[in-house]
Amino acid sequence: MTKFIVRRLLLMIPTLLGVAVLIFLLLRIVPGDVVEARYVGGQGQFVSVEQMAMERAKLGLDQPLWKQFVAWMGGLVRLDLGISMWTGAPITEEIKLRFALSLQLAVMATIVATVLAIPLGIVAALKQDTWIDYGVRVFSIAGLAMPSFWLGIVFILGLLIIFEWLPPMVYTPFWVDPWQNMLQLVWPALAVGYRYSAVATRMTRSAMLEVLREDYIRTARAKGLWTKLILARHALKNAILPVLTVIALEFAFLLGGLVVTEQVFNLNGLGLLFVEAIARRDYTLTQALVMLVATVFIVVNFTVDLLYAWLDPRIRFR
Repeated sequence: MTKFIVRRLLLMIPTLLGVAVLIFLLLRIVPGDVVEARYVGGQGQFVSVEQMAMERAKLGLDQPLWKQFVAWMGGLVRLDLGISMWTGAPITEEIKLRFALSLQLAVMATIVATVLAIPLGIVAALKQDTWIDYGVRVFSIAGLAMPSFWLGIVFILGLLIIFEWLPPMVYTPFWVDPWQNMLQLVWPALAVGYRYSAVATRMTRSAMLEVLREDYIRTARAKGLWTKLILARHALKNAILPVLTVIALEFAFLLGGLVVTEQVFNLNGLGLLFVEAIARRDYTLTQALVMLVATVFIVVNFTVDLLYAWLDPRIRFR
């Protein structure tokens, strides 16, 4: 087990290096840079070519690509994300508050999805082809069909029309005012978590149906074990593995993939920051955000692999 953990940790290094090389080159392939986005997109007729060349020199864009890449990687090794080319502020400060917002929203949506998906998936599998099963299927298909941002708009309109109350539209950190924070984030968490739960519910149902047909489940039933005991000790532990993978990957996606939902609830999270950084051709900020999300994906996958051995003792890492 120790060798497996060490090997996986070491494999993270070439994976992150590959992501770094890829995002660095892709950003340079796209026409234009932050200087053109700032001046040519605005008052370009008042800016000379010499002035633009001076601005590029200040940002280090006149250096060869390999020098720019080495300088950036040197900063990453020192855990220094650098300075935003657009605002001139440290990238760590740009990301810190928005990462806290997106992380909290992702955690809350994951909790909502898990609380909905696992019980509903189990019940649908146990009551296969009954009205309960059909109801759960309709519930999950509706979640897949409705975009989370549209559901968020419905929530806001419903609260406004029925209760004449509008959720807070100015973000308040949890450590400043927990009540105001929850009043604002619970609604996007419900909207995102419902759609998130639809995928996990269908996965839970399919996995449970497959496990419940296994010989060891029939043997446990023949021995007269309680249904709750069979589900908890035998069926669920084996069926939960693919569900855990889906939940973990969706959690990692939520950190940077909720651009429109964040706009609906006026949340300035990582998704919106991603869009702004790309639109402004802010190389350093975009690179930092991509590396952050890639690191989250890798760490989440690593954690899930470790949980596999704990949930299913038959799995052994050698």
